[in-house]
Amino acid sequence: MKPRTMPTPHPLVPIVATARADSAVAPPARAKRRLATAATVAAVLAATVAGCATVPADPVAAAEAAVRTRAQQRADAIVRGDAAAAYALAAPSYRRLVTPEVYATRRAAAPVQWKSARVHDVQCPLQDGLHPPVRCAVRLEVTSEPRLPLPASLRAPITGFVQETWVLSDGQWWVLEEL
Repeated sequence: MKPRTMPTPHPLVPIVATARADSAVAPPARAKRRLATAATVAAVLAATVAGCATVPADPVAAAEAAVRTRAQQRADAIVRGDAAAAYALAAPSYRRLVTPEVYATRRAAAPVQWKSARVHDVQCPLQDGLHPPVRCAVRLEVTSEPRLPLPASLRAPITGFVQETWVLSDGQWWVLEEL
């Protein structure tokens, strides 16, 4: 009986495939390689997920989404007549200078009353064309009615646009109120 010989591997067939069949040492080495490969893949995936969680892929889109939400919250508060909620979204520098009571008085003295408001557009350009945005322009579509004593024919609702500036301070977006 002739001794059995292994065929010569094809050039496209990996050598590992032939070593598996005729080597008693191959399984532990293969298991170590698989474990090392699995550990490397897990580390790369963990780093990728961690990186995605800390740095937004598109800082402009993230800023615009955050500002859109807060600007709509503020607009809804003004429509409801909730001066305290609107005041809470004013920049900290403004709140250091103007008390909530003064703010509420100013809102009540405005010549028009907001009946509805929605965020129409938000633009948050990159700072210096490179760095994440720190300032955004918000355009609100507002329907309001005059508070002045006018004849009924002149008290019809008016729809127009209001421009606001929002700034990033201490990791949060705030509206810049006029003093």
